Amino acid sequence: MKYTEFKGGLENAKPFSVYLFEGKDAFFRERGLALLKNRFVQEPELNYVVLDEDLTVEKLVSSLNGYPFMSEKRLTAVREFYPKQEFFKKGLKEYLENPSEFGILAILNEKPCEALKKFSSVCVVDCGKAEKSILVRWVKAECSKSGVTIEAETANELCDYCLCDMTRIELEVQKLCAYAIDKGVIEKSDLKEIVNRDNEYKIYQMTDYIATKQFDLALSVIKDMLGKGEAAQVILVSIYNYFRRLLHASISNMDDAQLSKAFGVESYAVKKIKKQAQAFKKRSLKLAVDALIDADYKVKSGKAEIDSRMWLTVFKIMTDK
Repeated sequence: MKYTEFKGGLENAKPFSVYLFEGKDAFFRERGLALLKNRFVQEPELNYVVLDEDLTVEKLVSSLNGYPFMSEKRLTAVREFYPKQEFFKKGLKEYLENPSEFGILAILNEKPCEALKKFSSVCVVDCGKAEKSILVRWVKAECSKSGVTIEAETANELCDYCLCDMTRIELEVQKLCAYAIDKGVIEKSDLKEIVNRDNEYKIYQMTDYIATKQFDLALSVIKDMLGKGEAAQVILVSIYNYFRRLLHASISNMDDAQLSKAFGVESYAVKKIKKQAQAFKKRSLKLAVDALIDADYKVKSGKAEIDSRMWLTVFKIMTDK
């Protein structure tokens, strides 16, 4: 189920014995654990256990079979738990097939674990990045709680700056609310002043400027990255990775879900990539990728100096556009 479904049904639904919070957004994983704790655990000092180090089957099953003290449930949490067959053979399989009615196991994993999903006692909660419309509503609501307003368009841009990562969005909203508390409104200019844009977003923005032939703005993005301590080599590699995705998206017959898996990005990012790819000729994208590969080779083989080669390659991409 989606995180929003889990959150909405937690109050009245019968609890599962195991909750597998799975996905890239740490905010939703940790918030899911907090919701379980608040809903089912009283006296957390006695009824809430985190097992992160030197985890054994014996420790885990012993904690799960513990009887809660003055509490509805006893909650055991583990992070990045991907048990191998040995774990299942030593007692985990037996427990998952016949779990304690008094214990809840919360597993917080960034990556999938198919072995855990085979058991009916396990509720899988999708903690991938949420749809931007949901994030925009969340931003507006959080700002309102702090006595600050923000337009939907500005909230939308904030989500883009943070690549729709809730952990970053939450942090930036706190900063923005504190910054704008006196005037009572968060404006787009405040984002540029306060929010630390993700490097991937900056590369996306630079590429957008190249596509629309706003070359002075494209160069200003790179200058900004260099001015904030980003190495020229890292910038060059980031540009290569991005243009490689654009080229792949422009010539591939894959659908959005397949491209999302191939690129290792969320579906909303695939839509942005495909839209940007349409602004370039396929030939231009191929020339850009070839130029970036050549630049990387010359720098690594000592035939070129990184700073000058980075600028020359960016200029080449612009002129081939």
